Amino acid sequence: MINKYLAAAAAFAISLSSLGLSSPIPLGANQHSPELLKRVPGDVILTCTTPNSFAVTFDDGPSLWTHELLDYLAIKKVKVTFFVNGNNYNLITDPQFASVVKRAYDEGHQIGSHTWSHKDISQPSTNLTSEMGQLDDALLKILSVRPVYMRPPYGNTSPAALSWLREHGYKVVNWNVDTNDWRHPLDFKADLEGYKHVLKKPSTKGKSFISLQHDAEKGTAQVFSKLAIEYVLSKGFNIMPVGQCVGDTEGWYRK
Repeated sequence: MINKYLAAAAAFAISLSSLGLSSPIPLGANQHSPELLKRVPGDVILTCTTPNSFAVTFDDGPSLWTHELLDYLAIKKVKVTFFVNGNNYNLITDPQFASVVKRAYDEGHQIGSHTWSHKDISQPSTNLTSEMGQLDDALLKILSVRPVYMRPPYGNTSPAALSWLREHGYKVVNWNVDTNDWRHPLDFKADLEGYKHVLKKPSTKGKSFISLQHDAEKGTAQVFSKLAIEYVLSKGFNIMPVGQCVGDTEGWYRK
């Protein structure tokens, strides 16, 4: 199955190259460069608590290609988590993109917050009330609920930001498997190495993981997501939303 998608990936890469297209995520942005990460230990979910569980998560959507990813997930009967922005690559209140988020929610995927405009919440200049509140308000109109789970842009946090988020009832989620798909958006073997580097180790048996990729990347939504999910399933893991993998059966949303 993976070989089939690798062949599709190769064709996809050639077609993009011939059209002169590139990644929608600026490669010079150093979005997840280790030297930029500002993470505070504690208060941040980095992995699941349910043994042998795997939460596959997607950031920066909804995108033009998220609906294709949802088609594949429906076929596989796999549920994932989408950490969405309000106004990053697309405006979430645009009916075209609002309908994608509603579809994902209705089909049982978890919707989390990734802030309104993807600002670094570790920076004192970022208005957390606005960044979280604007997206909450938009999602309340689209879904009739607001998410409890959120992922900070770039994975960055600070004691002040975490304190604010905790006081306002949010649960903060990062990851322990990074595909760096934004760095090499058409190199699906390199993307998959993020999984293989971790899962090929015998010590991973029975453990649990949260992975990061971006459905704002066309190649990820159309090709790499399939490779990743097929690989995780081939290793015997149970793929589920973050809320489920941490044993939270009813606290994913609030009114």
